[in-house]
Amino acid sequence: MTRILRVPRQAALTAITVLVASASLVSFAESYRGLYDWAHRHGLEGAWALLWPIQVDSFIAVGELALFVALADRWRPRSRLAAWAVTLAGLAVSVAGNIGHIAGHAITDRATAAVPPLAAAAALAVGLGVLKRVVGMHPAAVPDPTTEGAALAAELAAALAMLAAEVRTGLAVPAAPECVRGPHPEPEQGTPRARTRSTPGPRTRTRKPRAPAARTRTAPVTPEDAEREFMSDLAAGAPPSIREVRARLRVGQDRATELREHLNTLITART
Repeated sequence: MTRILRVPRQAALTAITVLVASASLVSFAESYRGLYDWAHRHGLEGAWALLWPIQVDSFIAVGELALFVALADRWRPRSRLAAWAVTLAGLAVSVAGNIGHIAGHAITDRATAAVPPLAAAAALAVGLGVLKRVVGMHPAAVPDPTTEGAALAAELAAALAMLAAEVRTGLAVPAAPECVRGPHPEPEQGTPRARTRSTPGPRTRTRKPRAPAARTRTAPVTPEDAEREFMSDLAAGAPPSIREVRARLRVGQDRATELREHLNTLITART
């Protein structure tokens, strides 16, 4: 489309929007008047007669607005069947009500009474048809929910992968420097010494093997064991802390509390 036609096209779309909206409002107003006459002549008075037309024409408006949303969001044809059913049912009842209040039997009178609901439905149908063509010319203007959800899922997965990589990098234990590791151990007899590079280059760092974990006691710790372990503390009259008892005797919190109370009792009895 050339730039010269963009402005007239936009003006035409604006005019269509204004005319469709005006025709719909006028048609619904005329239909409301006909349905009010029907309700007034069939036993409804006051506010009830004023409210009765709303429950008929509202189905036309709601159904056509649902079709508008279905077209804008690109619902599947099967999902639009309920909106079409509501619209057509409301239109049929509205036409019957507008014709029913006519006293005469002339075809022209009945056709005139049937025009307002039909005009309202036709105006919105034309507007929806124009909208369908405009949306079809710009498929990228309306995002596809499936594609958009897949893109968000892919972006979230990439972000989680980056976060996991950063966490692994932060938790990695760096190799100790040469001054901390100390001199390289001498190889055992019969083991050939590894050749060193003649050209300068980065050294391959080897991690220092971890010391074997301290063995835990297999037999339960008795109060006599605690007395022998903390003999100097008993002589000084200062009971050890629970943390010291746990660390030196390798026991749990409850057992450490019991042993400390035993030691404290001995110190108290001596004083």
